Amino acid sequence: MAKQTGVTLMELLISLALGASALVAVASLIGYGIGTNANLIASARLNEEVSSVLSLMQRDIRRAGYSGATVATVADPAGSPSAFSDSLQVSEFTGEAADSCVLFSYDADGDGVLDGGVNGDSFGYRLNNQQIEMRQNGSDCEATDWLDLTDSGVINVTGLNFALTETVESNVTTTTMTITLQAELVAKDQISRQYTHSFLVRNFDG
Repeated sequence: MAKQTGVTLMELLISLALGASALVAVASLIGYGIGTNANLIASARLNEEVSSVLSLMQRDIRRAGYSGATVATVADPAGSPSAFSDSLQVSEFTGEAADSCVLFSYDADGDGVLDGGVNGDSFGYRLNNQQIEMRQNGSDCEATDWLDLTDSGVINVTGLNFALTETVESNVTTTTMTITLQAELVAKDQISRQYTHSFLVRNFDG
């Protein structure tokens, strides 16, 4: 008759220890994966929020100085001056960093007239209390009636700068706007990003 053999107590304890170690390693790996995935989702949320705001500002500022009466202005600059010429200005709201507010105008309805009011032709963006606000009613950078553009429950804007650069070549002036924006997630302030966009302002007569 064959002799039956089994495992000793020591072998059993070693097996249990190895099994427990393997389970801990797998659990740690899963936890790390979940944490990494959550951070990636949070980063994507920040990128989405900021990219949409930057895209809006860039698209709007590009139009600074546009007038529907350009043909008349070119034909007779003295007799038909543009109401939108030299409208691009950089300043700041009190207590905020320098050059964190931009004002400009363009002919939104193409009639060649600088219209005022809520649906007028004056536009702008500024940093105020860690949020980006949008100009209304032709207000200046110090006014209190600006509208929130970013969501204070989602992101904090920790920095905003508008930099104008003008170059002259062959008597032609080219104006470039550079927007630098720093933002962080409210729920995870360790997730922060800095974005820099440069683009031409084709209609500005600075």
